[in-house]
Amino acid sequence: MYDENLIDDSLEACRNLDIVKNGATAGRLFEELHILNENNSGHSWEKVLDEIDTVSLKQDIAQMDYAYGEGQAVYGRAQGRGISRGRVLHNFVLAVSCIATAFFLSIFINSNVAHQTTIKGESMEPFLKNDDSVIIQKLSYYWEDPGRYDIIVFPVTDEDENGKRIHYIKRIIGLPGEVVQIIDGKVYINGEQLDDDIYSDEEIADPGIAESPVQLAEDEYFVLGDNRNMSTDSRYTYVGMVKRKDIEGEAWCCIWPFSHIKKIG
Repeated sequence: MYDENLIDDSLEACRNLDIVKNGATAGRLFEELHILNENNSGHSWEKVLDEIDTVSLKQDIAQMDYAYGEGQAVYGRAQGRGISRGRVLHNFVLAVSCIATAFFLSIFINSNVAHQTTIKGESMEPFLKNDDSVIIQKLSYYWEDPGRYDIIVFPVTDEDENGKRIHYIKRIIGLPGEVVQIIDGKVYINGEQLDDDIYSDEEIADPGIAESPVQLAEDEYFVLGDNRNMSTDSRYTYVGMVKRKDIEGEAWCCIWPFSHIKKIG
């Protein structure tokens, strides 16, 4: 009454439909059906395909494949966006870290190692001229005291237009504990004329407070400008003696202009 082969083929077709439910693609299903058709060439396989509405099945499976592919694509794009955003965030954090490190490093170096300053005025000529750019180093004074003829930077009591203390740059002439006096335009240290001062050979017109012997304390330095008669320095109470704690550094080298580039001291 019933075609036994047709029933078996119908059951086999249904089993292959379960492949679709389990995630197989349309290509996989029809490959299976093709193999089954070849293995059962004597059966009425075409009838089975007709009965299960092959065209409709193909369309349904194609839609499933398309939906699955779209889902994979959406997932891939979302994953890509996640990776891309993570990479941007990583690069941003890295850039901020580098900028912050450079900023704090520059502050540390400027405050504790070295900084640049520009000479204003003629008090240190001919050795340093107006508008020379000079590097002031601070390291050497951490483990040794300033020496005679060092060029140092220190603040004075006045403030500039920005409310910052004005700094002077002068050469050390008298050391702590010494007695400094200017007699007949010449500098005397502990009663003896300073003969090895190669930085100025002009006679000092105004000895200022050094007309009388000046006794330096154990933390004081007596400073003069190289251009002795055009300098406001320790001869005048406006500047006075320079305390050790007020010395901010030593002039190390001149870096500008090119024609004035040289090592100092």
